[in-house]
Amino acid sequence: MMTNKSIQKIGPILLQLLFLGISAAVFALILLNRSPNFLRPLSMSLRTGFGLVIPLTAVVLYLAFRIPKRAGDLFSMAATLALFALPLAGFWASGQSQSTTLSGLIPLSDAASYYNDSLRILAGQNISHFSAMRPIFPGFLSFLMAVTDHNLMFSLAIITAIAAIAAYYSVREVQRTHGAEVAVFVLLIIFIYYRHHSGTSMSETLGVPLGTLGIGLIWRGMQKRSQPLAVFGLFMSTLALNTRPGTMFILPFMVLWLAWIFRKDGKYISVGFLLWGMGVIVLGFALNSFYIRLLAEPSGTAFSNFSWALYGLASGGNSYTHVFEKHPEVFLLKDPEQSRAIYRLAIDLIIHSPNLFMQGVLHNWAMFFSQSWYSAFSFLESENGIIYMSTRWIIYSLCLLGFLKWLLKPGDPYSGLVALAALGILVSVPFVPPSDAYRVRLYAASIVIFGLLPGMGLSLIITRLKFGLLSRPNLEVQDSHISAAFSMLLVVMVLGGTLLVRGSGQPLPAVDVMCPAGNEKIAIRFDAGSSINIVRENKVFLDWMPDFHHGLFKRNSHSLADTTLINYLKSLAPQTTILSSLDHLTNRQALIVISTDLLPAPGTDIGLCGTWEKDPGLQRYDVFFADDVVRLVEQ
Repeated sequence: MMTNKSIQKIGPILLQLLFLGISAAVFALILLNRSPNFLRPLSMSLRTGFGLVIPLTAVVLYLAFRIPKRAGDLFSMAATLALFALPLAGFWASGQSQSTTLSGLIPLSDAASYYNDSLRILAGQNISHFSAMRPIFPGFLSFLMAVTDHNLMFSLAIITAIAAIAAYYSVREVQRTHGAEVAVFVLLIIFIYYRHHSGTSMSETLGVPLGTLGIGLIWRGMQKRSQPLAVFGLFMSTLALNTRPGTMFILPFMVLWLAWIFRKDGKYISVGFLLWGMGVIVLGFALNSFYIRLLAEPSGTAFSNFSWALYGLASGGNSYTHVFEKHPEVFLLKDPEQSRAIYRLAIDLIIHSPNLFMQGVLHNWAMFFSQSWYSAFSFLESENGIIYMSTRWIIYSLCLLGFLKWLLKPGDPYSGLVALAALGILVSVPFVPPSDAYRVRLYAASIVIFGLLPGMGLSLIITRLKFGLLSRPNLEVQDSHISAAFSMLLVVMVLGGTLLVRGSGQPLPAVDVMCPAGNEKIAIRFDAGSSINIVRENKVFLDWMPDFHHGLFKRNSHSLADTTLINYLKSLAPQTTILSSLDHLTNRQALIVISTDLLPAPGTDIGLCGTWEKDPGLQRYDVFFADDVVRLVEQ
């Protein structure tokens, strides 16, 4: 029988689950709301705006996080999930295009590879060499696609909700030890970074919540003096860095710090924690290798593109594509031979031209602290240049104060963890070139540290002010282990969900498509939530996924970086549908352009007759123009 003490422990968790259900309902209502009033302009502003909307958002969040007791749990959680839902709603309402996404949904480039590899897993096929470099995200996406009946919109909404919950639980741990001001500040940094990626099928969308939860668990482990929680946090951080590879040196720095924090009296370090910490890090990388073998062909190689980045660093700080310009012969090689060859070239260059290697190191650090959109806090960009510059310098100043806070009190476990993790990021910068991706995209798994370091600087200021209206640390906040429970559930979904889908993946029966002579053919499944429709200008409706007026679609296409693709999209006529799917005849991904009137009901397996675009500028997008829809013929 359950004792009163057991019931008292369960009570807070049940309340947290109730609050989570209410907050999830708020999240869903925001995404389903199509009213032109208030929420629509607010959602669009929160997707890209900064100057006015972010300060106002900070005030609302701060008020919610200052509400005491259980009411505070509900309002702060609901506010956080609403905060993350709004930019996604704005993405779907605006039909914005960006480098990896067309019209707010259709995956392009890397995002298309991840998405189509999730479809390959569902069909019992092996994933591509691209996704084999980091298989955890496409594996998890395949699980969500299976749960949502292949609905990409629904799947991406779930990932965004996961990121919101992860951010909330983690910053509440910060609030327990440092107050609401620091917690809200860290939450805003995570949010501003994440909003650029929400709604895209990119590994960053999963790397952020995994990395954020990892630090949150370590934070709670230090406060509770619980080594198992801290070890679990290290595992989550490792999983995050395997999902979205980036600042790997952060792991040994954190292990060493935690081994010192958990030492016994009279000891310099906890050898037991050091072994456990190193063990879970090795386990994280071993699991990544296991999923490569499970999902990819035998030639699949983890982090194979790191060899490209290393050569760019060794050659003086050039792009990761530089090796293919200098040694085009490596194009002919397949992994793992290609990676091995590039590593040999890079190491040979470092040995014989170490000056170029140092030049590359200094170049990457310079880019990290530059004023470009490759800098450390470039994701804080504003519509106003003065506000942007002021914000960046304020953040940099707070970062310095964050280091100062640790130096003033070297034994402080929290500022010490953040300082050591930040040093791990700085050591990693030369090997994770900021200029290889915009807005420090490669740093997603560690972005919580970008909030915590200046957050510690803010904490130092607050402790010196002694202003009565400011909040105080409160260990009664989130007194249950709900963050650990949610983290365990997420790990089960990420790792176990992939196993479940892989084990139950069912390819289509052998089929053929009967097309007229001269036509090419593909076989796809047409799914709900996977396409956008270009509609005539004279049709009156409110633009919202999946329907967009022709003029808005053409304007948004100009946000893409490829002029060839822009010109092609501008030439498309109204009453056209665009979708990304997998050709089950050849296992090739396809960006399909088809007349809207030809499409059947979602959830239907169909054959398409048409032509692959032969323009060299479009071939990398695998554009297929469909003339007709036909039934599949079983062989």
